Amino acid sequence: MMKWHHGGIEVGSVENSIQFYESMFDLKIEQCLTLNGEKITFLKNEDIRIELIEAEDISAISNSVHIAWQVDDIEGWMAKLRGKGLLPSEGPYKLKNGWIAVFYEGLDGEVIELVQG
Repeated sequence: MMKWHHGGIEVGSVENSIQFYESMFDLKIEQCLTLNGEKITFLKNEDIRIELIEAEDISAISNSVHIAWQVDDIEGWMAKLRGKGLLPSEGPYKLKNGWIAVFYEGLDGEVIELVQG
């Protein structure tokens, strides 16, 4: 059996990214540590867990990270995020398989997708 554990995101500032994910997506700090000189923080909300890794060199951040979270009420999430000042970078899109997807951009260019369906 295999199930989701976490996704890692390289960020320019762990502190700023903690604030972003706490305020926008209700994630809470699960654990903070330093590993091989890197500042690492795990954030969690029920079954969702992400790892924020502070990049030693901000120019090395690739911006190719894409995470997707399934939600039951995409319209509710969109309204909640809009109320907090976060607007979609793409979508929402209704896909042929019945899913609805909307995309947001995190502080370091990471793509955050919410999917209903």
